Amino acid sequence: MDRSRVFVDTSVFVAAILSSTGGSYYILSNFKDKVKFQTSRYVLEEIDHVLDSKFLNQSGLRNKLFLLLSVADIAILQNPSRYLLNALSEVISNKDSPILAGALKDSDILLTLDNEFFGKKITELARKKNLNILKPKDFIELLKQE
Repeated sequence: MDRSRVFVDTSVFVAAILSSTGGSYYILSNFKDKVKFQTSRYVLEEIDHVLDSKFLNQSGLRNKLFLLLSVADIAILQNPSRYLLNALSEVISNKDSPILAGALKDSDILLTLDNEFFGKKITELARKKNLNILKPKDFIELLKQE
């Protein structure tokens, strides 16, 4: 059976690098043999911005990020096309459309802590496109059932 492709959102990466005891870190450090982790260049740029704007005085966070990217064997996908981003403008904010577009295009699961992705229009669209949107806790529960 093919492993599920799991698109990891910025929020999950930030949570993982801030706490090595949380669910986000647990997932990224323990499940690379069960799923194929993916993210996009956009997500990496967004993480960089978050670290610069909110955690500038916490040295070592970027090192933790690079370590997690390596340990979890995360594939870095190209950013989605402008056409795809424009098509999503009616269901999600501009800042989150590249994440949703990347997940819809290349993944089976979107792993996020961002509540915007759980709105009715987004979840309906995701369901039609066979994309499952999960928070880390729900993802862990899903893997425990397998």
